[in-house]
Amino acid sequence: MKEKWVGGWTVEYEGLSYVTIRGAGHEVPTFKPKQALQLIQAFVSNKRLPINPF
Repeated sequence: MKEKWVGGWTVEYEGLSYVTIRGAGHEVPTFKPKQALQLIQAFVSNKRLPINPF
C-alpha cells in the first residue's frame, strides 16, 4: 500500500531547487530514508526533482 502522506516538496526559483522533507531535520537519510533515496536517485540520474508533493 502506498503512503498517502506528503513527504516533502520542491520549490524552484531562478535555476535553484530548494527541497523540504517533512520531519527530517538536517539528516534526511537518517530520519527519512525513502524520501532521501527518491531525491538522490533523481539527482544522480540527471532527472528533475519532484515538483509536486512527494
